[in-house]
Amino acid sequence: MTRIIGVVSGKGGVGKTTLVSNLGASLAKDGYNVAIVDANLTGANLGLHYGLISYPISVHDVMKKNASLSDAVYKHPSGVDIVPASLSFEDILDTPPVNIGNEIKTTFSDKDYVLIDAATGLDRETLNAIDMCDEFIIVTHPELPTISDALRTKSIINKYEKKLSGIVLNRVTKKDELKKDYIASFFKLPVLGVIPEDSSIRRSIELKNPIVLQNPKHKISLEIRKIANSISGREAKMESLSVWEQIRMTLVGRPKIKGANP
Repeated sequence: MTRIIGVVSGKGGVGKTTLVSNLGASLAKDGYNVAIVDANLTGANLGLHYGLISYPISVHDVMKKNASLSDAVYKHPSGVDIVPASLSFEDILDTPPVNIGNEIKTTFSDKDYVLIDAATGLDRETLNAIDMCDEFIIVTHPELPTISDALRTKSIINKYEKKLSGIVLNRVTKKDELKKDYIASFFKLPVLGVIPEDSSIRRSIELKNPIVLQNPKHKISLEIRKIANSISGREAKMESLSVWEQIRMTLVGRPKIKGANP
């Protein structure tokens, strides 16, 4: 069964899109069949993280019913299927947010995961993206104003009666006073990962290559892998295996089986 996971935040600048691009690549490296969709219609840049700069069809065309969703899919060498949003100002102006949830489920029925990069804030664009997803990851920075915005997003998701998988603390510095356990109790959700502020992320974006692909041994890559393992349940599976089976899984990863469920 395809899991459609929305990645949301209460405000911009917390690194939501960076998490989507890297989490998708990390899951694909483990052999999962992954698609990512840019549902941030007015602030599109997910495709840029993968080097997609010019493309004839985008999610805007799908929402305007000028193209099918399958026409807007672009395959990355990592194995991730990308549905970018348009970078055109004209498309931003004349594309109303449309719920394409059913088309996502139909087109990507063979996927293990579909990650939706939702818009920030709580306007119709964001609510539309929330309606398309089955479960959510909240990305926030450990400071009170940002957490306050994220809590409002959590409240909206609860009203939709959707599953909340957990929180990712991003762009964390040594100066941040709010700690992981405190924030977990504040949200009443598990903290899936704590990603530090690091210039390597900016460099990977400039190179248009997710850091988990560019530098898989970097501390951020390892933390994102931990988040991916938590989402897929791979850690729990590893614990149930023998030592030799764990070593084999670590070395070769999960076999790539089309349509396999996590």
